Amino acid sequence: MSRCSSSYHHGHLRDALILAAAALIEEQGSLSFSITDAAKRAGVSSAAPYRHFHDKNNLLDNVRDLAFIGLHEALEATQKQHQDTLDTVATVIAMALTYLNYAREKRAFFSLMWEDHGQMQPERQNLAHKSRGFSLLLASVEAHLVTERPKSLTAEDRKAALTVATQLWALAHGVATLESNQLLDLFDASAQAEAILAEAASALLAGIDTVCNT
Repeated sequence: MSRCSSSYHHGHLRDALILAAAALIEEQGSLSFSITDAAKRAGVSSAAPYRHFHDKNNLLDNVRDLAFIGLHEALEATQKQHQDTLDTVATVIAMALTYLNYAREKRAFFSLMWEDHGQMQPERQNLAHKSRGFSLLLASVEAHLVTERPKSLTAEDRKAALTVATQLWALAHGVATLESNQLLDLFDASAQAEAILAEAASALLAGIDTVCNT
């Protein structure tokens, strides 16, 4: 999202406004801009955004889509970097760390993606297909199981993989959120986000190996 342009060209008003809003969020580190600020950043009149967006929340919905795309691309890049390795545990850990780093680098976007800013309930229906990054993590967990089994995955294996992928996603999200709020070391002053994710991911994968190989 650092590629966001502040200019409006060739009649692409809607896209220009989405990118302008994303640029403002990235620069300010918050969602405190107004729809008029986005219009000014895009170089159009204050009335222009209302041709495409009902209000600021509607504009933020579209920026949220952009944030999800960014997370998916980051996870996809990590997965590709490890596609030739036989160390499937390292691949899964790397993806968990990618989630953490995305939350660190795109803090305001991370908040927009997952927190309720007044439109989460209707948006919830669309989050599953927007969260394609989860499908990449699930595929990596399934790939780990494939290396541990002499035959193809069963329905039970896939269900177990889904459970572990969900646990890993929730863990990465929880660690990232606690760290963002400066609460990760509340109980253990030595707590380190990377170590927590790596150790927990290794334990969860070891657990699924035991269950699926019995």
